[in-house]
Amino acid sequence: MSKEKVLLVRPPRLLWPWVNESDNFLLPLGLPCIAAALRENLPHLEMKIIECPPLKIGWKSLRDILIRERPTIVGAGEEALYHHEAVKLFKLAKEINPETITIAGGHFFSWMVEHTLNNFPVDFIVRFEGERTVVELIDAISNKADFANIKGIAYKKDGRIIKNPLRPLIEDLDTLPLPALDLMPMGKYAPFGYLWPQSVTLEHSRGCVDRCNFCSLWTFWGKQTKTDIENKELEVMPRYRTKSVDRTLEEVDIVYKRYNRRFILWADPTFNLDPKWTDEFCEKLLRRDYRDLYWWAFVRVDCLLRDERLGILEKMVRAGLVHPLVGVERGCTEDLRKIKKSAYTPESIKEVFLIFKNKYPQVFRQGTFVTCLPFDTRESMLNLVDYAKEIDMDFPAFHPIAPAPGTYLYQEAKENNLLEEEDFARYDWSTPVLRSYTGLSRSDFAKLNTQLHKRYMLYRPHWLIRGLFSPYKHKRRLYWWFFINSISVLLLEIFDTIMGNKRKPQHITGFRRLRKTKWYDK
Repeated sequence: MSKEKVLLVRPPRLLWPWVNESDNFLLPLGLPCIAAALRENLPHLEMKIIECPPLKIGWKSLRDILIRERPTIVGAGEEALYHHEAVKLFKLAKEINPETITIAGGHFFSWMVEHTLNNFPVDFIVRFEGERTVVELIDAISNKADFANIKGIAYKKDGRIIKNPLRPLIEDLDTLPLPALDLMPMGKYAPFGYLWPQSVTLEHSRGCVDRCNFCSLWTFWGKQTKTDIENKELEVMPRYRTKSVDRTLEEVDIVYKRYNRRFILWADPTFNLDPKWTDEFCEKLLRRDYRDLYWWAFVRVDCLLRDERLGILEKMVRAGLVHPLVGVERGCTEDLRKIKKSAYTPESIKEVFLIFKNKYPQVFRQGTFVTCLPFDTRESMLNLVDYAKEIDMDFPAFHPIAPAPGTYLYQEAKENNLLEEEDFARYDWSTPVLRSYTGLSRSDFAKLNTQLHKRYMLYRPHWLIRGLFSPYKHKRRLYWWFFINSISVLLLEIFDTIMGNKRKPQHITGFRRLRKTKWYDK
């Protein structure tokens, strides 16, 4: 058996321009979860996590680390937006030592197997849920064993791509070791955050029971039966699994007591899916009397209405929910059905926001909308802002859709030649990439999307004043954050007008593209 030295790396990356640097880099759960599985099952392994963004480790510094550490295995997992940074890491590792074994994981590489293995210096792909797969793979590498029976990996053998059968989902998430947060730079996440101050990312569940055609989370955590999306084959059954309440609270206790975190970002696609779980969690959390603990969560409208009837929503707010993120998506039933969002209606969405406004005014009411869809027209886009005003949320996030591999919308866009931008390295999740069936280009979409934000924010002074001087601390802080960022965008547009700058279509959304930090290349 050879003794392997493993580096798990999140490489340097660019910043989202409308979020400050401290809020840009939240704790990525994948790294400590994979590290914990390796540490528990392969104790002989020498392993480190290199978390570049919060530590401000640029590419030159990362190169020095790779030379100094001399890893035998380098692993990274990324979504489509940042996959090219992982590719740059793999190229660097191979350049320093061609014998280094490179392992890719995460959303992008799990789906884009042929593209990855044919174009990038990747030796193995760990596909989808990775804790058990990566343990078996690295154990086989250490023992120079055959890879044929390791479920959930893809690799090349004699120039031919091998896709082993997928690994069954981990049914009991409590069997997973606690995330290896001790290997992460816990004091570096959002130390000066305005949006998420002193925050930490946790999850209690994986998967979702809905089938939204734009979402890659439920397909990644679901039961995949056809995954060859490069050959237009995609078939996934939704699956939902959750840790026990006691196991989840053990993680909460650790981040609260050991790491002094006071704001939790729940990464679950739907935090409040199971009412029994949510009720028990809130009851036990309230008994801990963590009065200064607050949390942010993705929540579903139909589940919120049920939770309000059962008295659970009131407990959620008392237990620390201050920022529910509601997937509103669209303002009419027909549109919701087109994107396969079948669990609720525009009327039920209005009811939820009215409940928050009247019963829980301390809660920041945010809704997300998906815009620039293939069926969108100018009228359907502008109707969204009218609907957002009607339900009176604190802030609507109008997101131009950029379909990622592994979503049914991506398949539709590819089959119908709707993607005007196919280079994922140029995605920024705020710039339209699709053309429509109705004749709108991505440039048309970009201009319309800018109008949505302006119509909501600039023509409702009473809304803004109400929030900026709210008696509730968290709500007031968030209003100031959105206000400062909106003013920054407005001043940028005024400057461009005065200087006679012609903004390119990809900049029309009101945001600059992902920007480079001072330390990115250092």
